[in-house]
Amino acid sequence: MPDQPNLADQPKAAIDSLTLKGVAALAVAFITARAGVDLPDGAPAALAEALVDLVFALGLIGASVGRARARGPIA
Repeated sequence: MPDQPNLADQPKAAIDSLTLKGVAALAVAFITARAGVDLPDGAPAALAEALVDLVFALGLIGASVGRARARGPIA
């Protein structure tokens, strides 16, 4: 039987953080409740995961645009 890797010893990426997704899910649930929108079960978690992915992707795009501008001439 092969040895199983110990996942507790490996670092976890921030995008995979359950704390980050949990806080985002609570924020989505709170905002929709305050707005009077009734979401089905599991929808706040799905929306929160999509929001985290969107923010991560926009951050990568912003960083790449910033790096591209920094290498060009300053106008």
